[in-house]
Amino acid sequence: MHDLTWDHVADWFAPDGSLLDAYVLDADETDWQRVIDLVQSQGWRFDYTVEGESLPLPQQVAEIFARRRSEATVTMQIWPAPNMLANTHFFSDDEVEFDFDRTELQGQHLLDVLCCFMRSLGRQLGKPLRLAPENSPQHPLIIYSLMDDQFIRTT
Repeated sequence: MHDLTWDHVADWFAPDGSLLDAYVLDADETDWQRVIDLVQSQGWRFDYTVEGESLPLPQQVAEIFARRRSEATVTMQIWPAPNMLANTHFFSDDEVEFDFDRTELQGQHLLDVLCCFMRSLGRQLGKPLRLAPENSPQHPLIIYSLMDDQFIRTT
């Protein structure tokens, strides 16, 4: 059984040059620490970079935000599956955001991988997630409801 059926959401994933963003709103550094802990505990492949240079991932997220506050470009690329990349840039400690290239999210299998990734984050943080067009958290397409442990189409 699938969380979402590709046929019902395929239009939202049509490649148009823009990204899709997954958001956890009302976050804090503790939530970000849980994200780091989840990535490591799941064994997902990742690359942490500062100013484009790959570095070991700090164990404490406070160190990442200290670098970010010094105007450094900080990025973490996560591969929850070999052919799906989630990027985070640590833009803000009060909002967890991942971006996804629509061209990498085509078909039922990759939609299932995306749902699994979002569910893992939601459960780890104890918060809902919303998938929305790039830079539009106020217009979610899909919401992962932690309370119901399900995905809700909003349109």
